[in-house]
Amino acid sequence: MNKSLVISITSGALVVGILIYLATLSGTSKVYLPSEIANISNLNRIRVAGKVTEDKVLYQTEPKIKLEFRISNPDGEKSTSLPIVYNGIKPDMFASGRDIIVDGNLVGGVLEASSLLTQCPSKYEPPNPEERY
Repeated sequence: MNKSLVISITSGALVVGILIYLATLSGTSKVYLPSEIANISNLNRIRVAGKVTEDKVLYQTEPKIKLEFRISNPDGEKSTSLPIVYNGIKPDMFASGRDIIVDGNLVGGVLEASSLLTQCPSKYEPPNPEERY
């Protein structure tokens, strides 16, 4: 095999590998817990995973759509919770006790969410027919 052909194939593979690495690096971000937020500073965008607390959830549709709630660590530690403000439609699966992932900006101790993902329950429970009527 020609020496220049081997060098071009190796260089091409190296460039492709670097491009793949850079593409995956820019698409990932660290996911924090609400208890870790107090130790973080100087982040424009942040991703937080937690559980919606049993505290009051405020959902208004007029004059603009706004959802306000709090999340705590998924392990049930409720001593540290983080207030969330989301200016969008409440997801169908949103409820107290549900695990969620929130992306947004941390402003004055409040996470102003730009996206909100709810996780489905890990176990399907069919509705109780006696409760329907």
